[in-house]
Amino acid sequence: MGKFYYHTAAQDHLRNFNKTLGFALFFERHERHLRVWQVCKKLKITERELDDIELGRGVLKLSVLKKLLKYYNRKIELRLVAPNPDETDNAEPEDFSEDPCDNFEALEEELEG
Repeated sequence: MGKFYYHTAAQDHLRNFNKTLGFALFFERHERHLRVWQVCKKLKITERELDDIELGRGVLKLSVLKKLLKYYNRKIELRLVAPNPDETDNAEPEDFSEDPCDNFEALEEELEG
């Protein structure tokens, strides 16, 4: 899978992140010449679940994401980079007030639980 860089000036950052991630997973499936039904059958997920992730629609199901990443033998890397001084960032500090989870499993339990 190639590298995908997320950058947007839109207000809904989570939605745009989900769409970028979904596109990367869609691209990976197409690079491997896999059809939706093949992936769904192998991972025991519904076509709707795969569509939702690939289209960045709805709430990201971490259990499905984990299955896809394992199946494609891929991982997600995030980097913090210094912003371009010519760009404005409209994020407010209170948008980031929640404590992050320690690990992927804890985050999955929190979201599903």
